[in-house]
Amino acid sequence: MIRYGSMSDRTDPPAPSGRRGVALLLTIVIAAVVGMCTLALWRASAAATRTFTLEAAGPRSDALADSAIARATADMAIGGWRTLGRPGEMRVIASGTSRLTRWHADVGRVTWSALVIRGVGVVRSGARGVSAHADVRRIVPLVAPMPVPDAALIGVAWWSIDAGASVEVPVASGAEVACRSSGGVVASARHPFPVAVDSLRLPLIDPDTVRDSLVGAFRLTRGRITRPLRVVGIVAVDTELVIEADLRVTGVLVARGSVHTAGGRLDVTGAVVSGDMGGGPSGLGAGDRVRYDACAIRRAVERVTSPGPTSTWTILPVF
Repeated sequence: MIRYGSMSDRTDPPAPSGRRGVALLLTIVIAAVVGMCTLALWRASAAATRTFTLEAAGPRSDALADSAIARATADMAIGGWRTLGRPGEMRVIASGTSRLTRWHADVGRVTWSALVIRGVGVVRSGARGVSAHADVRRIVPLVAPMPVPDAALIGVAWWSIDAGASVEVPVASGAEVACRSSGGVVASARHPFPVAVDSLRLPLIDPDTVRDSLVGAFRLTRGRITRPLRVVGIVAVDTELVIEADLRVTGVLVARGSVHTAGGRLDVTGAVVSGDMGGGPSGLGAGDRVRYDACAIRRAVERVTSPGPTSTWTILPVF
Protein backbone atom coordinates (compact mmCIF):
# COMPACT_ATOMS: atom_id res chain seq x y z
CA MET A 1 0.00 0.00 0.00
CA ILE A 2 1.28 3.38 -0.88
CA ARG A 3 0.62 6.14 1.70
CA TYR A 4 0.78 9.77 0.89
CA GLY A 5 1.58 12.36 3.53
CA SER A 6 0.12 15.79 3.86
CA MET A 7 1.88 19.00 3.01
CA SER A 8 2.46 19.72 6.77
CA ASP A 9 4.69 16.71 7.21
CA ARG A 10 7.34 18.05 4.77
CA THR A 11 10.46 20.10 6.06
CA ASP A 12 12.10 22.47 3.61
CA PRO A 13 15.81 23.47 4.06
CA PRO A 14 16.41 27.10 5.21
CA ALA A 15 16.69 29.68 2.57
CA PRO A 16 20.21 30.96 1.69
CA SER A 17 19.29 34.51 2.75
CA GLY A 18 18.52 33.35 6.31
CA ARG A 19 21.93 31.73 6.71
CA ARG A 20 23.61 34.90 5.53
CA GLY A 21 21.68 36.97 8.14
CA VAL A 22 22.82 34.73 11.00
CA ALA A 23 26.45 34.92 9.87
CA LEU A 24 26.30 38.70 9.57
CA LEU A 25 24.87 38.99 13.08
CA LEU A 26 27.64 36.81 14.49
CA THR A 27 30.25 38.87 12.65
CA ILE A 28 28.85 42.11 14.08
CA VAL A 29 28.84 40.69 17.62
CA ILE A 30 32.41 39.43 17.32
CA ALA A 31 33.58 42.74 15.81
CA ALA A 32 31.91 44.66 18.63
CA VAL A 33 33.56 42.50 21.29
CA VAL A 34 36.96 42.81 19.63
CA GLY A 35 36.49 46.57 19.28
CA MET A 36 35.55 46.95 22.95
CA CYS A 37 38.56 44.90 24.01
CA THR A 38 40.84 46.92 21.75
CA LEU A 39 39.42 50.19 23.09
CA ALA A 40 39.89 49.00 26.68
CA LEU A 41 43.49 48.01 25.97
CA TRP A 42 44.16 51.36 24.25
CA ARG A 43 42.69 53.28 27.18
CA ALA A 44 44.74 51.28 29.67
CA SER A 45 47.88 51.86 27.63
CA ALA A 46 47.13 55.59 27.28
CA ALA A 47 46.48 55.88 31.00
CA ALA A 48 49.73 54.06 31.81
CA THR A 49 51.66 56.26 29.38
CA ARG A 50 50.11 59.44 30.85
CA THR A 51 50.88 58.32 34.39
CA PHE A 52 54.49 57.56 33.46
CA THR A 53 54.82 60.92 31.68
CA LEU A 54 53.42 62.86 34.63
CA GLU A 55 55.54 60.96 37.14
CA ALA A 56 58.64 61.74 35.09
CA ALA A 57 57.78 65.45 34.87
CA GLY A 58 57.43 65.85 38.65
CA PRO A 59 61.10 65.23 39.56
CA ARG A 60 62.19 67.42 36.66
CA SER A 61 60.14 70.35 37.96
CA ASP A 62 61.51 69.71 41.48
CA ALA A 63 65.07 69.80 40.17
CA LEU A 64 64.35 73.01 38.27
CA ALA A 65 62.92 74.67 41.40
CA ASP A 66 65.91 73.51 43.47
CA SER A 67 68.25 75.00 40.89
CA ALA A 68 66.37 78.31 41.14
CA ILE A 69 66.66 78.19 44.95
CA ALA A 70 70.41 77.66 44.59
CA ARG A 71 70.64 80.84 42.51
CA ALA A 72 68.63 82.74 45.12
CA THR A 73 70.86 81.40 47.90
CA ALA A 74 73.99 82.50 46.03
CA ASP A 75 72.50 85.97 45.67
CA MET A 76 71.83 86.00 49.42
CA ALA A 77 75.47 85.19 50.11
CA ILE A 78 76.66 88.33 48.32
CA GLY A 79 74.11 90.55 50.06
CA GLY A 80 71.65 91.05 47.21
CA TRP A 81 68.80 91.18 49.73
CA ARG A 82 70.00 94.58 50.93
CA THR A 83 68.34 96.20 47.92
CA LEU A 84 64.98 95.43 49.55
CA GLY A 85 64.37 98.68 51.38
CA ARG A 86 61.35 97.71 53.44
CA PRO A 87 58.96 94.81 54.22
CA GLY A 88 56.70 93.82 51.35
CA GLU A 89 59.27 94.45 48.63
CA MET A 90 60.30 91.63 46.26
CA ARG A 91 63.03 91.27 43.64
CA VAL A 92 63.33 88.72 40.84
CA ILE A 93 66.89 87.40 40.92
CA ALA A 94 66.89 85.32 37.74
CA SER A 95 64.51 83.59 35.36
CA GLY A 96 64.60 81.45 32.24
CA THR A 97 62.32 79.95 29.60
CA SER A 98 62.80 77.19 27.05
CA ARG A 99 60.50 75.20 24.80
CA LEU A 100 59.60 72.74 27.56
CA THR A 101 60.45 74.56 30.80
CA ARG A 102 60.32 77.87 32.60
CA TRP A 103 61.64 78.90 36.02
CA HIS A 104 62.32 81.91 38.21
CA ALA A 105 64.04 82.71 41.49
CA ASP A 106 63.14 85.67 43.67
CA VAL A 107 63.63 87.06 47.16
CA GLY A 108 61.12 89.05 49.21
CA ARG A 109 61.26 90.85 52.50
CA VAL A 110 58.62 89.50 54.90
CA THR A 111 59.60 91.65 57.89
CA TRP A 112 62.62 93.72 58.86
CA SER A 113 64.13 90.56 60.36
CA ALA A 114 63.07 87.87 57.87
CA LEU A 115 63.30 87.16 54.15
CA VAL A 116 61.72 84.53 51.93
CA ILE A 117 63.55 83.12 48.91
CA ARG A 118 61.54 81.22 46.32
CA GLY A 119 62.32 78.91 43.43
CA VAL A 120 59.64 77.92 40.92
CA GLY A 121 60.01 75.33 38.17
CA VAL A 122 57.44 74.49 35.48
CA VAL A 123 57.93 71.57 33.09
CA ARG A 124 55.65 70.54 30.24
CA SER A 125 54.76 66.94 30.94
CA GLY A 126 54.21 65.76 27.39
CA ALA A 127 50.49 65.34 28.05
CA ARG A 128 48.55 67.94 26.14
CA GLY A 129 47.84 71.05 28.19
CA VAL A 130 49.39 69.61 31.38
CA SER A 131 52.53 70.91 33.14
CA ALA A 132 54.28 69.99 36.38
CA HIS A 133 54.74 72.83 38.85
CA ALA A 134 57.20 72.84 41.78
CA ASP A 135 57.40 75.71 44.26
CA VAL A 136 60.16 75.70 46.92
CA ARG A 137 60.41 78.43 49.54
CA ARG A 138 62.79 79.18 52.38
CA ILE A 139 62.36 81.56 55.29
CA VAL A 140 65.65 83.25 56.11
CA PRO A 141 66.01 85.12 59.43
CA LEU A 142 68.25 88.17 59.49
CA VAL A 143 70.59 88.30 62.48
CA ALA A 144 71.52 91.85 63.52
CA PRO A 145 74.14 92.64 66.20
CA MET A 146 71.87 95.16 67.86
CA PRO A 147 68.22 96.16 67.88
CA VAL A 148 67.16 99.42 66.29
CA PRO A 149 67.57 102.05 69.03
CA ASP A 150 64.33 103.51 70.34
CA ALA A 151 65.97 106.78 71.38
CA ALA A 152 68.28 109.33 69.84
CA LEU A 153 70.66 108.95 72.79
CA ILE A 154 71.08 105.64 74.66
CA GLY A 155 73.45 105.05 77.55
CA VAL A 156 73.93 102.79 80.52
CA ALA A 157 73.70 106.04 82.54
CA TRP A 158 71.59 109.05 81.63
CA TRP A 159 73.25 111.39 79.16
CA SER A 160 74.34 114.86 80.25
CA ILE A 161 72.96 117.34 77.71
CA ASP A 162 74.13 120.96 77.57
CA ALA A 163 71.46 123.61 77.14
CA GLY A 164 73.06 124.59 73.84
CA ALA A 165 72.87 121.07 72.42
CA SER A 166 70.08 119.88 70.16
CA VAL A 167 68.38 116.46 70.42
CA GLU A 168 65.57 116.00 67.90
CA VAL A 169 62.94 113.29 67.51
CA PRO A 170 60.83 114.38 64.52
CA VAL A 171 57.33 113.11 63.98
CA ALA A 172 57.41 109.99 61.79
CA SER A 173 56.23 110.52 58.24
CA GLY A 174 56.72 108.83 54.88
CA ALA A 175 59.38 106.13 54.92
CA GLU A 176 60.19 106.88 58.55
CA VAL A 177 56.85 105.36 59.58
CA ALA A 178 57.83 101.99 58.11
CA CYS A 179 61.40 102.14 59.48
CA ARG A 180 60.47 102.77 63.10
CA SER A 181 59.70 99.96 65.50
CA SER A 182 56.19 99.57 66.86
CA GLY A 183 57.13 101.17 70.18
CA GLY A 184 57.52 104.88 70.77
CA VAL A 185 60.74 106.85 70.27
CA VAL A 186 62.17 109.21 72.88
CA ALA A 187 65.04 111.67 72.98
CA SER A 188 67.09 109.86 75.63
CA ALA A 189 66.90 106.45 77.30
CA ARG A 190 68.86 104.05 79.52
CA HIS A 191 69.51 100.52 78.27
CA PRO A 192 72.17 97.88 78.84
CA PHE A 193 74.91 97.97 76.24
CA PRO A 194 74.16 95.48 73.41
CA VAL A 195 76.62 92.67 74.02
CA ALA A 196 76.50 91.42 70.42
CA VAL A 197 78.10 94.64 69.21
CA ASP A 198 81.34 93.47 70.80
CA SER A 199 81.51 90.56 68.33
CA LEU A 200 81.37 92.79 65.24
CA ARG A 201 84.23 92.10 62.90
CA LEU A 202 84.63 95.56 61.49
CA PRO A 203 87.56 96.90 59.50
CA LEU A 204 89.82 99.07 61.65
CA ILE A 205 90.53 102.66 60.70
CA ASP A 206 92.81 105.27 62.25
CA PRO A 207 90.72 108.46 62.38
CA ASP A 208 93.87 110.57 62.07
CA THR A 209 94.66 109.13 58.63
CA VAL A 210 91.21 109.53 57.01
CA ARG A 211 90.95 112.31 54.46
CA ASP A 212 87.62 111.54 52.78
CA SER A 213 84.12 110.59 53.84
CA LEU A 214 83.61 106.89 54.59
CA VAL A 215 80.66 104.64 53.79
CA GLY A 216 80.29 101.34 55.68
CA ALA A 217 80.87 100.01 59.17
CA PHE A 218 84.17 100.72 60.93
CA ARG A 219 85.94 100.31 64.25
CA LEU A 220 88.24 103.12 65.37
CA THR A 221 91.77 102.18 66.39
CA ARG A 222 91.78 104.94 69.00
CA GLY A 223 89.12 106.76 70.97
CA ARG A 224 90.13 110.31 70.11
CA ILE A 225 88.99 112.33 67.08
CA THR A 226 91.58 115.00 66.26
CA ARG A 227 90.74 115.50 62.57
CA PRO A 228 87.29 116.07 61.01
CA LEU A 229 85.64 112.75 60.19
CA ARG A 230 82.45 111.95 58.31
CA VAL A 231 80.94 108.44 58.12
CA VAL A 232 77.73 107.05 56.60
CA GLY A 233 77.05 103.78 58.38
CA ILE A 234 78.38 102.61 61.75
CA VAL A 235 81.28 103.98 63.78
CA ALA A 236 82.29 101.81 66.76
CA VAL A 237 84.99 102.22 69.39
CA ASP A 238 85.89 99.87 72.25
CA THR A 239 86.92 102.66 74.62
CA GLU A 240 85.59 106.06 75.53
CA LEU A 241 85.33 108.56 72.67
CA VAL A 242 86.72 112.08 73.01
CA ILE A 243 85.74 114.39 70.15
CA GLU A 244 88.29 117.14 69.57
CA ALA A 245 87.38 117.75 65.90
CA ASP A 246 84.08 117.67 64.06
CA LEU A 247 82.54 114.21 63.81
CA ARG A 248 79.53 113.72 61.56
CA VAL A 249 77.76 110.34 61.42
CA THR A 250 74.73 109.32 59.40
CA GLY A 251 73.73 106.03 60.98
CA VAL A 252 74.85 104.82 64.41
CA LEU A 253 77.71 105.86 66.67
CA VAL A 254 78.57 103.10 69.18
CA ALA A 255 81.05 103.56 72.02
CA ARG A 256 81.72 100.98 74.73
CA GLY A 257 82.93 103.77 76.98
CA SER A 258 81.48 107.25 77.37
CA VAL A 259 81.19 109.92 74.67
CA HIS A 260 82.49 113.44 75.33
CA THR A 261 83.03 116.48 73.16
CA ALA A 262 86.19 118.49 73.81
CA GLY A 263 86.38 121.28 71.27
CA GLY A 264 84.91 119.32 68.39
CA ARG A 265 81.29 119.21 67.27
CA LEU A 266 79.23 116.02 67.18
CA ASP A 267 76.51 115.84 64.51
CA VAL A 268 74.62 112.53 64.24
CA THR A 269 71.63 111.71 62.06
CA GLY A 270 70.46 108.40 63.48
CA ALA A 271 71.36 107.47 67.06
CA VAL A 272 74.22 107.28 69.55
CA VAL A 273 74.70 104.25 71.85
CA SER A 274 77.20 104.35 74.71
CA GLY A 275 78.20 101.67 77.21
CA ASP A 276 79.63 104.20 79.71
CA MET A 277 82.36 101.74 80.66
CA GLY A 278 84.15 103.17 83.66
CA GLY A 279 81.03 104.60 85.25
CA GLY A 280 81.06 108.12 83.81
CA PRO A 281 78.00 109.29 81.86
CA SER A 282 78.19 110.48 78.27
CA GLY A 283 77.43 114.08 77.40
CA LEU A 284 76.64 116.55 74.64
CA GLY A 285 78.21 119.97 74.57
CA ALA A 286 76.94 123.27 73.24
CA GLY A 287 76.47 123.11 69.46
CA ASP A 288 76.25 119.30 69.33
CA ARG A 289 73.27 117.88 67.47
CA VAL A 290 71.65 114.45 67.37
CA ARG A 291 68.61 113.89 65.16
CA TYR A 292 66.82 110.55 65.36
CA ASP A 293 66.38 108.85 61.95
CA ALA A 294 65.15 105.25 61.98
CA CYS A 295 65.79 104.68 58.26
CA ALA A 296 69.40 105.85 58.56
CA ILE A 297 69.80 103.52 61.54
CA ARG A 298 68.37 100.52 59.68
CA ARG A 299 70.58 101.12 56.67
CA ALA A 300 73.61 101.30 58.94
CA VAL A 301 72.75 98.20 60.99
CA GLU A 302 72.04 96.15 57.87
CA ARG A 303 75.67 96.59 56.83
CA VAL A 304 76.56 94.22 59.67
CA THR A 305 73.43 92.05 59.50
CA SER A 306 73.77 88.53 58.13
CA PRO A 307 71.33 85.76 57.12
CA GLY A 308 70.76 83.06 59.71
CA PRO A 309 69.82 79.36 59.37
CA THR A 310 66.94 78.80 56.97
CA SER A 311 63.66 76.93 57.30
CA THR A 312 62.32 75.25 54.17
CA TRP A 313 58.94 74.20 52.96
CA THR A 314 58.11 72.75 49.58
CA ILE A 315 54.90 72.92 47.60
CA LEU A 316 54.64 69.53 45.90
CA PRO A 317 54.32 69.34 42.11
CA VAL A 318 50.83 70.11 40.86
CA PHE A 319 49.56 69.14 37.40
